[in-house]
Amino acid sequence: MAIIKAENGQISDKVVILGNMERQKTINSYLKNVEKISEYAGYQTYTGEYNGQKITTVFHGIGIPSMALVVDDLISAGAKKIVRFGSAFSVSENVKPGTAILPIGYSYNFGGVFKQYLGDSYSIALTPDYGMLKAEDEKLSRAGIDKVVGNVFTSDALMTHNKQFAEKLAKDGNIAVELEGAGLYFIAKLKGIQALSVHLAYGNLVTGETLAADKINEKEKKISETLLDLLSQ
Repeated sequence: MAIIKAENGQISDKVVILGNMERQKTINSYLKNVEKISEYAGYQTYTGEYNGQKITTVFHGIGIPSMALVVDDLISAGAKKIVRFGSAFSVSENVKPGTAILPIGYSYNFGGVFKQYLGDSYSIALTPDYGMLKAEDEKLSRAGIDKVVGNVFTSDALMTHNKQFAEKLAKDGNIAVELEGAGLYFIAKLKGIQALSVHLAYGNLVTGETLAADKINEKEKKISETLLDLLSQ
């Protein structure tokens, strides 16, 4: 394995991956008997228990190549269900900061990781496991969390994320933009495992609104519980 240095049985078949170490600490705070399994090049892996189920959490780094490496490693180690909890910026005036975003699909630039895996054949529709999407949608509703299901664009260039770019994405049918999600759905699709992403909208690129730090923490705690319930049900 390239990133995760683990022995047989240390990685659960149910995994939460995160691109923010503070968010990983939040998820880990709900687990019992948490053990650090691996730390390599800044990538940290933990395994603990939630509702009697073994759950692994992994920091996946930034960008699609990093995401692809981590997800490929996890699948090689026996992961069958992977949930990603990330952030995003909405590009629709109707999606306010603090909204949970469930990508029903990701748009992406066809090149890089995607082209190296597929050659010049064709693109792949990057969609989640429908059962997981439906169940998480219901859990977010029961938790009283505002949420929306829609298409999200995975970007390779954070510094291009301005209002003009956001307006183009929205015109093309996207509700948000982020940096790694397409990589998860892509590798999961190729390897035949179940995957789902959930994003918290930190801000809106069109209106300029942002979510306060205390509200981010509050929302992430609530969403974390729904994701752990999803994996342990």
